[in-house]
Parts: sequence; C-alpha cells; structure tokens
Amino acid sequence: MDRKGYLLASCMAALFVIVSVAAVMRGGAPLDLAVRLFALNGFVALALAASMSPFLREIRQVFGRPFIYVHHTFAAFGLTAILLHPVAAAVMAGSLSGFIPVFSSLQAFLALGGRVAFYLILVAVAAAALRNRYPAAWRPVHMLMYVALALGLVHAVLIGTDLVHPVVRGVLYALFVMVVAALLLKRRQRHVRGSRE
Repeated sequence: MDRKGYLLASCMAALFVIVSVAAVMRGGAPLDLAVRLFALNGFVALALAASMSPFLREIRQVFGRPFIYVHHTFAAFGLTAILLHPVAAAVMAGSLSGFIPVFSSLQAFLALGGRVAFYLILVAVAAAALRNRYPAAWRPVHMLMYVALALGLVHAVLIGTDLVHPVVRGVLYALFVMVVAALLLKRRQRHVRGSRE
C-alpha cells in the first residue's frame, strides 16, 4: 500500500472513530451503547463498501490489494455490525418484535425501516454470494443494498438518538451522498462501456 493508501485508510478509519466517540460521549447503558455503535459503524462500513464500486482499478492501485478483497473486508465488517444491531436491541428489549417489519402507516414503516433494511441486506448479500451461479441476475438483486442504506438512514434520522449530534449527522449524510454519487457514476460507466461495444 502506498502513501495514498495509508492516507485514504486513515480517513476511512477516522469516520468510524468520529461516530463511535460521539456515541460514547452521549453515554447510555452498556447494551444501549452497543446497539447504537453497531448501527453507526455498520452503516459507515456498508456505505464505504458501496461507494467503492466505480473505482475498481483505483482501489487496487491505492491499497495494493484486489478491489474485491477491500470491498469484501468493509462489507463483512458492516454486515456483522448491522446484524448485531437488531440482535442487541432484541436482547435489550427482551423481545423479537424488532425483527418484524411494520406496515401500519408510512410514518411507522419509515421510522422502523431498519427492520426491512435488515432483510434487504441479507438478500443483497445472498445475491453476491451466488454471483457465479447466476451471473445475469445477481447484480439487480445486490442493488437492494442501496435501498437498505436509504431505509437505514431514514430510520436513524427518525428514531436514532445519535443523529442529534451534528457531526454524526453530517458524516452519515455525506456518506449517503457518496453512495448515491457512486451509484450514478457506476451506471454511467456501464452506459459508456455498452455504447462502445
């Protein structure tokens, strides 16, 4: 990894440190803090993994590792944290109701959208795992990750306590803008590639 790689890695690590320190400073019971830390760090990791998709060559050049290795490292960390978030919340609540999506109203659906996002992430990850078996179909299903990130952010904005901190809110908003920009850039790259063929 060259100097640019260390600088980029340091910037990425700083995002995890920023949201984690802000959550810790906000306080709370240990299990409540764990729920929040899993959510924040999971979102950061998955957003970074999604933002890498248009930069296959650049990621390899900067980190000195294949894109898929770097992408999967962030994705695996994010997936683990996001899966532990509802598990810790269920333990804290003493109920599994947090795994049941709510469709009683639009407000309730959006506020509890993390429940739907949880299952969308599982489906998106399964699609990536089956990419070799279904090469033509896995990509559209894997793109559910973008919907999951959007629902997760809305869920955090509506009922997440840590987003009252302007720095945490700014980090998560900026990351989501990066995700959307990466998605648009990736689609443009495919369009240009398709027009050349």
